[in-house]
Amino acid sequence: MSSSVISVLQITPTAFGTEFTKIWSRHACPLEQLNGLVLQLAHLAALVEDVKIIKSDLKSLTEAQESTRVAFNNFASTLQELDARVNNIELASKDISTLKAQVTNIQRDLDVKEQSARANNVEIRGIPQKKNENLYEIAQKIGQISDFPINKQDINYIGRIPTRVPNAEKPIIIAFNNRYTKEELLVSSRRSKRLKLINLGFNVEGNFHVNDHLTQKNKILLNRARDLAREKNYKYIWVKHCKIM
Repeated sequence: MSSSVISVLQITPTAFGTEFTKIWSRHACPLEQLNGLVLQLAHLAALVEDVKIIKSDLKSLTEAQESTRVAFNNFASTLQELDARVNNIELASKDISTLKAQVTNIQRDLDVKEQSARANNVEIRGIPQKKNENLYEIAQKIGQISDFPINKQDINYIGRIPTRVPNAEKPIIIAFNNRYTKEELLVSSRRSKRLKLINLGFNVEGNFHVNDHLTQKNKILLNRARDLAREKNYKYIWVKHCKIM
């Protein structure tokens, strides 16, 4: 039997416990280190997960930022388009204002020309229309009672014209060959007190009126002037040379 075996067999229980404790102490230290390392690795794993979450959040933030950038660029592009449209509208508005002014001038010129085309005309209202009436005879009678003889050769055209009022009595238009004849008739008829239907051979009471042949626009203007004159208590409103005074 070897001496080492004999030495083991000779160890008492107390000595054995002491020896075992020494051996365990020598091996316990690395085990504690291993446990500590495991704990550190566990913390590291949690940290890795946190990093992954942060990276995911950063990615989402980056994507959101990119979406915001794209949306901002689109908004900027839309804003530029709107600005261009506004500029075009402003230019068009200036053009429209210019065109309106031109149209107004053209309309004014047309009104003047239309009234000028009636410069030789008189309009006679209030004379009842008869079947087979002779307007030349009526014109001559008007001249007689106005103390201004009217000859057939003085007349370029005579006729009744329709009105805008349905079934209304049509006025008589006399177009003279020159303006002076027309003006003299107007002056004489306004002085006369005999412009009555009975003096023209009608068996009815009432007056008739001899006036300038105004355009529709000037007739409306004349009516407004009369209304204003009544409101302001003006004494007279008259028409001379187709102009409202």
